[in-house]
Amino acid sequence: MSTASNTGGQPGMKLWLKLLLAASLALNLAVIGIAAGAAWRYSGKDRHWQRPPTVGAMIFRELDRDTRKALRQEAGGGHGSYFKRRDAEGSAVIDALRSADFDGAALLAVLQTQSEARHVFHTKVQQAWVRKLEAMTAQERAAFADRMEERMQRRGGRRHERRSGRD
Repeated sequence: MSTASNTGGQPGMKLWLKLLLAASLALNLAVIGIAAGAAWRYSGKDRHWQRPPTVGAMIFRELDRDTRKALRQEAGGGHGSYFKRRDAEGSAVIDALRSADFDGAALLAVLQTQSEARHVFHTKVQQAWVRKLEAMTAQERAAFADRMEERMQRRGGRRHERRSGRD
């Protein structure tokens, strides 16, 4: 009458079956997580963290490819390209931060030089863009303004919600 050898009344589950069930559960959770993440990301709700592109970025993208390339090359100065110059600027700041003899005034001078180079680049981009706009008709500029406004509203949910409340 004693069943001490079989306390549960059932034989134990085989190891391969336990592993199979654990793998199945993990796969199901991964699929659910991916689906939930995609649904949240593309739901269009609570997108206040996504800001519309800056006006400067939109202006630059509106220039033709050759003009953008020429402006980047010119902005690269002695570094050969805009991107190499930006890398060199970042390295200069990191080097100044790591220097055993930190010189705040020297770092400020580096940052000021970088700021002036960005200002020159932005000014040239703006000048090229305005020249492009001057060549447009009033209707073309109005259509362009509509596209620009739509682009700003599409990426910035809160701005769009504020504007849609106005009549």
